[in-house]
Amino acid sequence: MIDNSFDIIQAIDCNNWFAHSPQPIFIMRVDGRSLVLHKINRSACELLKCTEENYLSLSPVGIGLFKSETDIQQYIDAEIGPEGVTYSAQIVPLIEPTISSEITLFKMHSPDGQTYLAAFQQNSGNLTKILTALRHSEFRFLMMAENITDGIMIYENGKLMFANSASTKITCFTKEQLKSASPLSLICDYERERLGKLMAEQQKINPNFFSAEVWILNRAGQEKCIKCVFSKTKTQNETISYNVITDITAQKITEKALLKSQEEFRMLADNSPDLISRYNRNLTYAYVNRAVEEITKIPAAKFIGRNTMDIDFDQNTASFLEEMHLEVFRTGRNLKFEFKMTVEGQQRVFQASMVPEMSKDGTVNTVLNVSRDITQIKNYEYELNNEKQRIIDNNNKIASNIKLLGVKLKESCAELKDSEFIEALNGIAEWTGISGRLLKLEPSTIDVCAFLTEYHARWQNAAMARNITLRLEIPHTTVKIYTDTKILTNVLDALVNNALEENGVTSVDLGYGTTDNEEIVFFVKDSGKGIPAELQEKIFEPFYTEGKEKHTGLGLSIARRCVEHLKGRIWCYSSANEGAQFFFTLPIGVLQPNVRPSNVDTKKWVTKKIHVVEDNDANYMLIEAMLKMQGPPVMSRSVDGAHALDFIRKNPDTDLILMDIQLPDMNGYEVTRQIRTFNTTVPIIAQTAYAMYADVVKALDAGCNDFIAKPIKLKKMLSLLEKYLG
Repeated sequence: MIDNSFDIIQAIDCNNWFAHSPQPIFIMRVDGRSLVLHKINRSACELLKCTEENYLSLSPVGIGLFKSETDIQQYIDAEIGPEGVTYSAQIVPLIEPTISSEITLFKMHSPDGQTYLAAFQQNSGNLTKILTALRHSEFRFLMMAENITDGIMIYENGKLMFANSASTKITCFTKEQLKSASPLSLICDYERERLGKLMAEQQKINPNFFSAEVWILNRAGQEKCIKCVFSKTKTQNETISYNVITDITAQKITEKALLKSQEEFRMLADNSPDLISRYNRNLTYAYVNRAVEEITKIPAAKFIGRNTMDIDFDQNTASFLEEMHLEVFRTGRNLKFEFKMTVEGQQRVFQASMVPEMSKDGTVNTVLNVSRDITQIKNYEYELNNEKQRIIDNNNKIASNIKLLGVKLKESCAELKDSEFIEALNGIAEWTGISGRLLKLEPSTIDVCAFLTEYHARWQNAAMARNITLRLEIPHTTVKIYTDTKILTNVLDALVNNALEENGVTSVDLGYGTTDNEEIVFFVKDSGKGIPAELQEKIFEPFYTEGKEKHTGLGLSIARRCVEHLKGRIWCYSSANEGAQFFFTLPIGVLQPNVRPSNVDTKKWVTKKIHVVEDNDANYMLIEAMLKMQGPPVMSRSVDGAHALDFIRKNPDTDLILMDIQLPDMNGYEVTRQIRTFNTTVPIIAQTAYAMYADVVKALDAGCNDFIAKPIKLKKMLSLLEKYLG
């Protein structure tokens, strides 16, 4: 029969397992019909966020060990066996949310008749239950010790009395072999000097406790890194030592690999011609490579720990880069963009790629910026554009001369007026002219339904003149595409004209449909005799015609060139005596640009009411000057939070609020939170400083819809006005 009586005071004071246990332990003394906290260990203090001095003011119910005083009395009266009793509880720390816990409770009696309850808290896993076992019974200890991954060795007066299976697995020695070995005999030779110095330093602080990470050589000849926690207690007759070892070899290998990868990154980065930098969450530089130093002529040491706005950059460049960093931190998305920077008196163009680097909790921890000098590429692009324009001008001149030649020939020789020669000249002129047009596209957003309706009306007379019915087939759903309308018209003209001039055609159908691949499909179908299968590819070749007189055979070839230049496909489907069906696709493309063009009329904002919360006169004057150019809208101002709250309550029709964060009476977060209690719809835009990314997060959490960074840029202001005022 197991005796549960022992001296709890001596057990706590003499046994370092209690003090250094990673598992929170609460010792409670039974005082009549209630419990009082008698002793808690360091882990329990960390759990409760209290100090070892002030825990006595806490109560078992208050910290969540028990739900009520009734529960306490139930456990005081209960007969709790040697295995203890386990139940769920919600531990209540002083400054953090509650913690779902599993409590294992034991009842103990000291020799003087005092009753104690010992509570062991854990979140998950069974590793720390070893401490419960040690305090309760040898049987429970043995059972638990054999089922954990940490090695446990207990020495009595220097002689090994116990070693668990994990110890033998880590060291590759049997339990009998370990009994003849000293605790330090496995240490690698190159570690002994370092370990000796470390032990000497730690023993000056606490001679009964030692903790270190050290490399050992196991019996199999393998080097392993272990974390060793060694403690001892002394009684009148004996010294008991506890040695807990944890195999952290895999962790150390991972750390070395990580360190190696960081070293390799620095080696590659420092030798890269690209500008590479890493930006911290607090918006300061953590790293810049040598290329940054060489380009900016600023030492790397002056970057580290400083904000972009603090570096001796051109202020426009600095503010733009800062805004891009903020955008990556806020959205967690990659950004690719171009920016200009003056280098040694010359303006150079860089292509930047900003990549978010995530922390374990999913937030953006740092931003990696890789920028490449593309000035030479831009110069080549400029030269190519000039050459392209020269080709366009030459092609247009050639086309005009060919058309002019045809006109003069008709005027000088009446016999050539309707000849195939003149028709060929016109076709060649069209072929040459379309080449120039394709080199300089002018895309715009068009409503396909409206476009085809108008197009169909223009061709009706030509179809009726040939006794052909021209039908328009339009689906119920409307589609908008972003393309060059003149080129699209040229393609349709070629296909419709080809159908109308086909022998035996009585009807032509014109229309469009859509696919799942974000494409639009146009079609032109005729009721003619059809095109043989072997000729359906040839008809798109230049100067090829079939069954038509006085034709150059360039119409369908022009159509194919136009469609392929617009990133589409064109094909023909036909069967004998069933007519021909021509199809071509175009990508739907971008419907509209993201930023309002500067020439757009802004008078629609003239009735919009914008309230600016800003205590700094200079900042307000800047905002006022920007907004006056945009309508202007109706403006009002508050210089503190109290006035802003009163104004918004009295003016619920306010269309937009620009909210400064730093105000004299209350900050912008609190003003926003209070506004949201009575107005949840008005857009609120926070004005944030570049060096304070935390402001952005707090402002959005408080209820702001967006942010604009200081110093405010007109382009960003226009974008926000368009976004929230329409």
